[in-house]
Amino acid sequence: MLGQLERKNGWTLAEAAGEVSPDGMQRLLRTADWNADAVRDELRDYVVERLGPGGVL
Repeated sequence: MLGQLERKNGWTLAEAAGEVSPDGMQRLLRTADWNADAVRDELRDYVVERLGPGGVL
């Protein structure tokens, strides 16, 4: 959703991901449970692993 696409709908997101139809993308967006704290922690771990403790995005 943060990508550079001008329009963000099922078709454009699916095409950008290399899919032939929006079915999987729509299912993901409709049914996925997101834990913002867990995503933040995963991203922080990824950045620290690759850039070091002082790494900045």
